[in-house]
Amino acid sequence: MKLFYYSILFLSLHLGFPKIHAALINHGFEGTKEGPLAGWQCASIQPPTRSDKVSHKGTFSIHSKLVNKGPFPTEGHLIQVVEKGIMEGEKYALSFWIKEVDFGVSYVQETMVSWLSETGEPLGGTGLKPFKGKSEWTRISINDLIAPAGAQGVKLMFRFVTGAVEGGSGEIFLDDVAFERSDYEKEYHAFLKANPAVAQAIEKGLISKEKVLEGVKSQEKERERH
Repeated sequence: MKLFYYSILFLSLHLGFPKIHAALINHGFEGTKEGPLAGWQCASIQPPTRSDKVSHKGTFSIHSKLVNKGPFPTEGHLIQVVEKGIMEGEKYALSFWIKEVDFGVSYVQETMVSWLSETGEPLGGTGLKPFKGKSEWTRISINDLIAPAGAQGVKLMFRFVTGAVEGGSGEIFLDDVAFERSDYEKEYHAFLKANPAVAQAIEKGLISKEKVLEGVKSQEKERERH
């Protein structure tokens, strides 16, 4: 019984870690409005900008507003490159929140995940994937992204683009981007093997698997962070 309580105590000490958004810098686009946007590159013809008009959390979000001049297309890119911290063979998930204002004629919004080697060479990825939300904040998720052999980094890109039509337009707010490992079953079972009293507590319904798994995930994310 004493072992049981010590094991539960050990677990509870590790459940309080803050949620880590993998190795992304400034996942919520915070900072000063006039200052640089840490971690991100805003590029192309009409680059997106940081905005304090609306946000999902915090003070700022990313705002992309595209309007064609005549029939000429335009686009904007939002990019972050994570040089290290990716584990080959592991499963990852990309998630983010969007609030659409205008989804005009010929407008497209896409995201792309590209895996990178230790030297920054591309190792394949998802290709461009379209996404669609609503006029209220909507969470978008892309799951089951498995890092290939040799992967140590990743490049995330959001692309907003109009077609070559008169009146083409599109407007969106984006916030709270996360790119995280999504499968911790190996670590979970290793934890239960090392702490059989916790496994017994789960079997007896004294603590849920989900709670234990969340603690294991927090523990591993803290290690990955360092």
